[in-house]
Amino acid sequence: MWFLWFVGAIFLIKAIGKLRAGRCYEKTVMRGKVVVVTGASGGIGFETALELARRGAKVIVACRNDARGERAVRTISRLTRNERVRYVHLDLSSLRSVRKFVEELEATEAKLDVLINNAGALCASRRRTDDGLMNDMQINHFGPFLLTTLLVPLLKKAAPSRVVLVSSAWHRFGTIENLNDESTGYIRAYANSKLCNVLFSKELARRLRGTGVVVNSLNPGQVNTSLYRSSTLLEKLRTLVLYFFFKTPAEGAQTSVYLAISNDCDVATGMYFEDCKQVAPSAKAENGMLATKLWAISEQLVGLKPEEVIEEPKRISVSEN
Repeated sequence: MWFLWFVGAIFLIKAIGKLRAGRCYEKTVMRGKVVVVTGASGGIGFETALELARRGAKVIVACRNDARGERAVRTISRLTRNERVRYVHLDLSSLRSVRKFVEELEATEAKLDVLINNAGALCASRRRTDDGLMNDMQINHFGPFLLTTLLVPLLKKAAPSRVVLVSSAWHRFGTIENLNDESTGYIRAYANSKLCNVLFSKELARRLRGTGVVVNSLNPGQVNTSLYRSSTLLEKLRTLVLYFFFKTPAEGAQTSVYLAISNDCDVATGMYFEDCKQVAPSAKAENGMLATKLWAISEQLVGLKPEEVIEEPKRISVSEN
């Protein structure tokens, strides 16, 4: 009897979790819109790309694994009957790859309506990329920072347009000190990178205010994705537990979709969302001085050229009012 009560409790928890999870109910059609989703070969990114393609958008699947990327495109096209889905190679752990991706987009697309920075990694091994940056920090922040900055001209051409950054509740435990230090533990590094996502979104929103490009970040919640996948028996058992207590990738994608299509987000910029609702991030994530400091660090470490820099908005003095 106790076993039946236990199973019942598990399914009740699962049901409550599904009811509490935010869902995007917007009916927005995306026909004529061009969307880039990074890390779209699986997990939240795939489900986000699938939903936007279902709504008629031209979707660019951006990831580093060619086979998985092409497979995602075939699957999305088949399920949505949308032939305007294509794969473009993007390896965020290579700044050269980021620049090549941007060059290809500039050569093939007249505009970019939505950029969803979804790709992320939790790297237990502490190593540097060929660019001299810590691998996880480059994938989670420095690569997306360069990508987004270089794509701003295309985003401005499509204005009103949107930038979405997938962060995490882990940003609350992050810091921007010693971001490129290999002695930082991988859990701490992940939290740091997620704080960077929120700070970057707020500073970018400030710099682009008035251009028609809105920028927001989000926490998708605890999602059962490839971050938790393994082949060992112990990990398989953990995956089974995650199935009951964590969101599915489709559920985790809802806030990304909401920020990409909702009319409510036409003017909301520099905000942080969970379950399709605006919520308050950590106090650190609201610190404008930290955001400005992170921006300067990022510009230097990714090697932005003078002509690529997004200038700070002109401050209006009291005498000019």
